[in-house]
Amino acid sequence: MTDDKKKAHILIVDDDHDILTLERKILEREGFVVSAANDGKEAVEKIETSDFDLILLDIMMPGIDGFEVSRVIQRKPGERNTPVVFVTARDDSESMREGFRSGGTVFLSKPFTSNQLLRLVKAMIVQ
Repeated sequence: MTDDKKKAHILIVDDDHDILTLERKILEREGFVVSAANDGKEAVEKIETSDFDLILLDIMMPGIDGFEVSRVIQRKPGERNTPVVFVTARDDSESMREGFRSGGTVFLSKPFTSNQLLRLVKAMIVQ
């Protein structure tokens, strides 16, 4: 992981195009390098071929859900310590337990503000 946010590489995974676009714009405006995946399958492909400093991950997606994507991250050497932030409307206790069991670091509830997203991302990148 790098201390320089300008070089931090973040993967955003969400099947909601509007959320994906919003997160990307907010983060790129702050100088982060951003990659995006529209579903769990595409996320797994990107994780297998690239390294990331942080992953923002939706839970509810068709096919491979966010929990399984997080498990894939935990199995990849070098990515195991990559923080996974679940960005989701699911904030029930069972989802949170499953998220932490699958390797998630923290939850950010939808809807969120740009300030909430940036504060969280900056805190996770500078750990």
